Amino acid sequence: MRGTKLEVSPGVWRLRVYSGRRPNGTPIQVSRTVRAAERKPGAGSRLADSELAKMVAEMAKGNTATGTETVGDLLDQWLAHCDSLGRSPTTMRKYRSIADSVVRPELGRIKVTKLTARDLDRLYGKLTAKGNKPTTVRRVHALIGTALHQAERWDMVDRNVAKRAQPPQIHTEQVGAPTPEEVRAIITAADKVEPTLATYLLLAALTGCRRGELCALRWSDIDWETGTLRIARSIYETAGGGWGEKSTKTHQARRIGLDALTLGALRRHRAIVEPLAAELDLAVTEDAFLFSRSPAGAEPIRPDVISKFARRIAETAGVDTHLHSLRHFSATQAIAAGFDPVTVGARLGHADPSITLRVYSHVLQHRDQDVADALGRVLALPAPG
Repeated sequence: MRGTKLEVSPGVWRLRVYSGRRPNGTPIQVSRTVRAAERKPGAGSRLADSELAKMVAEMAKGNTATGTETVGDLLDQWLAHCDSLGRSPTTMRKYRSIADSVVRPELGRIKVTKLTARDLDRLYGKLTAKGNKPTTVRRVHALIGTALHQAERWDMVDRNVAKRAQPPQIHTEQVGAPTPEEVRAIITAADKVEPTLATYLLLAALTGCRRGELCALRWSDIDWETGTLRIARSIYETAGGGWGEKSTKTHQARRIGLDALTLGALRRHRAIVEPLAAELDLAVTEDAFLFSRSPAGAEPIRPDVISKFARRIAETAGVDTHLHSLRHFSATQAIAAGFDPVTVGARLGHADPSITLRVYSHVLQHRDQDVADALGRVLALPAPG
């Protein structure tokens, strides 16, 4: 195994390492460019020698790209890398679904070094022609772009061609939220079927928490004295019907306030849970899950169970909505009441207030007239006489 260096311009060196031949006889080589701090002839020669030695050593250990890797090979390595970084199991399941069902069949056999923006644009056009929404195509583009960004860092490619591709534009749509009357109808209908899950739906509407966060709640998360709720974990479903616990979407815990209506509903829920557990000589501990099929709250209720229940109850109540819309209800009502996006976003668990502004911009626009009226009152002149 040997390497070469060539000064392509003052202070800029191109390094190449040769490592045998491919089955068709063509040489395998890996290139890298080194730039010296000073741009003058001969500058950086020692740096180039050092980097070249590292490349030779890496190639000997098998840690350097050979130039023969396909997009399928990159996906395997990138997914393994994401696993090693501790990505959420739910996120990894989505990554693998997109990689295996969309990217591999279309691009998997293409060499990473031969992949072009045109290849990506053809894929996006094909997906769009099949009826996929722009948001779906954008998810595919995001996955490919992220994998290619890692390939660039691993020196498998010189540049990320996904940056030159053109996925379809996404036109932001207003999020739909049920009215207060519709939410009351849903909770009333749920209370007649299963009071425990009616409490869950009430909590979803008044806190705006994500479904996995509510499923992960334990009795110890409620501070009865201060009237606050700690959101620190989320439940996800595993293959085969199991469940797991992870941190929140932003990996940060938050504490939100509870009103008298919510606290009263939680006390009634506790009053239902404890007698059921006592009948089986069980105790509801502080670490028990609030919402559970187990009498003592030994395990959480699954997020999909809640989603299906909410959809079914909404239909019974004559409302066309779903579980996640209760989160939108909480946000839109809070903004309409005059609370700023920073406060609302913190309550929802958004990583940045800009997310709140982007998702609920239409609600903020509706408050423009309120702003105009308020400013007008400030400068209103006294009536004549």
